[in-house]
Amino acid sequence: MSIFVLMTTLPWMTIMIMTVACFALGAVWHGPLFGKLWMRIHHGKDSFNAKEMEEATKGMWKLMVTEFIATGLMAMHLAVLVKIIPSFSGMHLAFFVWIGFILPTMASTVIWGADTKKYMATKIAVSSICRLIGLLATGYVLSNM
Repeated sequence: MSIFVLMTTLPWMTIMIMTVACFALGAVWHGPLFGKLWMRIHHGKDSFNAKEMEEATKGMWKLMVTEFIATGLMAMHLAVLVKIIPSFSGMHLAFFVWIGFILPTMASTVIWGADTKKYMATKIAVSSICRLIGLLATGYVLSNM
C-alpha cells in the first residue's frame, strides 16, 4: 500500500477529535492537576502575580499552536501504526511508542537541559505520564472504531 493510499484511509475525524482531547488533557494536567508543581519546577514558586503572568503568557499562542500540531502528528502516526500493524492493539502500539520514543526523548531533554537536578525525575514523570495517558486513549479509540 502506498503512503498516499494509506493517508486517504486514515480516520481523520477521529484523529482530530483525539488531538483536541489530548491537547485538553495536557491543559488540565499542567493546570489544575499539576500546575503548582509545574510552576515550582520551572519558576521556584507556586504562582505568578498579575504582572508576571502577563509577561509569561506573552506570545504563548505560538507555543500552543506548536503543541497542538505536535499532538496531532502523534495521533496521526499512531493511526498509521494501528493501520499497518493490525496484529497489535492501538494501546499496545501506543505503549511501545511511548516507552521507545517519548520517554527516552523527554528524559534526555530534561537531563541535558537547564533543569534543577532536584526536580528532574518529577518533571520527566509529570510530562511523560501525560503523554502516555493521551497515547493510550488515542490507541484505544483507534482500535475500537
